[in-house]
Amino acid sequence: MRDPNPVQTGMCLLTNACAGALVACLLTACASTGYQKGDVAAASMQKLATDVQVEEQAMELTVTTLKDLLAEPNGDLRPPFKRFSKSVDRLIATAQRTQNTGRCMREKNAAYLQAWDQELQTIDYQHIRDLSEARRTEVTNRVETVNRRYQESQDAVQPLISYLLDIRKALSTDLTPSGFDSLKGIVQNADDSVAKVQTALEALTAELTNSSARMASVVSQTNDQNTQ
Repeated sequence: MRDPNPVQTGMCLLTNACAGALVACLLTACASTGYQKGDVAAASMQKLATDVQVEEQAMELTVTTLKDLLAEPNGDLRPPFKRFSKSVDRLIATAQRTQNTGRCMREKNAAYLQAWDQELQTIDYQHIRDLSEARRTEVTNRVETVNRRYQESQDAVQPLISYLLDIRKALSTDLTPSGFDSLKGIVQNADDSVAKVQTALEALTAELTNSSARMASVVSQTNDQNTQ
């Protein structure tokens, strides 16, 4: 009898090892899919919280540059107007990024809850299934609250951006001290509206951060204390 080809033997062992590793990997992935989707959903909430903060800062900068513009009734009005115009463009870009992140967050949340539903169907013991269903309802309510507050805040942001765009359009054709005087009341209204929207965005950021900490499988000690 001929001795086995060492090369073929080594290839067979390598193939079997790779196949075993693949099976183990698939089994691990299947076992952890639910909480991994929860971690992804939590990360999307935290990403949205960061984008909302940037959006709020861009809004504050826009109003500040507008006030600075109106505070210069003399001299060259073009540089402060350009700063205001750029800040409006930056606000529009941050608002669009926030919308994209918010859409992604909703998709990740939906995928997590769907995975939870599928997992519930495989639990045999009624008492355990009831407990898990109760927790899913609790998480669902939290997700729906976050989605609602996010939508309400963005519904307030878009009209404000349109308001600022109209101010920019008016000044772009009447960049004069008299043009400024005619818009002083309008600018005050914009300032008041921004303050209200900022309050809503701050509350949304806190809600997103808190919800993200509650849904993540790895929670820092600080977050754990804050969510108890």
